[in-house]
Amino acid sequence: MKKHRLLFFLIAVLFTLAACDDGDSGSSGIQPPDDPALLQSFHLAALCSGTAIAAAAPYDAAGSLHPIALYSQNSFDGAVYDFMFPSQTNLPEAWTVPVDQPFGDIELVGCLARTEETLVESCEGYEIDGEDQTGTVEIYDAVYELTIYAAQTGEVVGTETIDTFLDECPSFVMFTTGSGEDLVEERYGQPTDELVNLVESYVNP
Repeated sequence: MKKHRLLFFLIAVLFTLAACDDGDSGSSGIQPPDDPALLQSFHLAALCSGTAIAAAAPYDAAGSLHPIALYSQNSFDGAVYDFMFPSQTNLPEAWTVPVDQPFGDIELVGCLARTEETLVESCEGYEIDGEDQTGTVEIYDAVYELTIYAAQTGEVVGTETIDTFLDECPSFVMFTTGSGEDLVEERYGQPTDELVNLVESYVNP
């Protein structure tokens, strides 16, 4: 019986050590490749957590064009940053790379985080299809901070503040009506229209 207990104990230790070793590779557990041709958008998201990407293209402020990738803070987990697609940024094609291409040419990474929010209005009376209840939408003005990093070194190249505003209740809203939901949807001003002007001096000086 003692031999079996010792065996189980040793197995448990080995699993614990393996888990600790996996944790050393970063919060996502994803190691960036050494080959720039293999870099994808999710690798560069690590810049927003302070991790430099050695395989990224070098940033030289004296150059003429510095491609950028933008990421926004996840609304459910502030430690996670999600890639912003072209429809969310309105960046010219020449300033970034296509989503389905390697990100080895990206020199800069911009990380967008909401730092302040001010409730403007609670919009009530939204009917829920198939439900005998109504929903509420809270609309907020918001302030965002955009931090721009040199992708290869992790150096902060610059920071920008963006003020956004919402002044109208939406006409249509999709609510989550699962168990325990309070049927309150929060909407925040978005900086889509401002991003191009803010990053231009870094990307195309």
